[in-house]
Amino acid sequence: MKRLIELMDQKNHYLEKFYTINETHLEYFLKNRFEMINEFYDSRENILEILNYIDQEIKIVSHAAAEESLLDVQKLKECLSLKDTFVKRIIEQDVDILACIEAAKNSIIAELKEVRTGKKVISAYKTPVFNESFNEEEL
Repeated sequence: MKRLIELMDQKNHYLEKFYTINETHLEYFLKNRFEMINEFYDSRENILEILNYIDQEIKIVSHAAAEESLLDVQKLKECLSLKDTFVKRIIEQDVDILACIEAAKNSIIAELKEVRTGKKVISAYKTPVFNESFNEEEL
């Protein structure tokens, strides 16, 4: 892209030169001074050759830039596709992780319920503690 801009700047520079040469020689021609007409045509021809060369370079560079852009776009698409693949895999992993956590939570809740139920059962079988001591004779 930088090369393309440089070429366009060069082209504008030579177009400006072409304009200046025309302007300068037009003044001579208006005064019927044609003694420098060969230099005029030679200068114009040289600039036109340079402009033609620059145009060819611009075509090459712009075509290469377009291909680079297409390659960059293709590379970007590949990167985005890979990102999407990873995001999908991560979401699948997260679902599996959440399922494991949910199963562990349910297991802990079930275990706590069993423990509570066990405590109730055990508390029902507690032996009473007597504060009075028994004499063997009373029995």
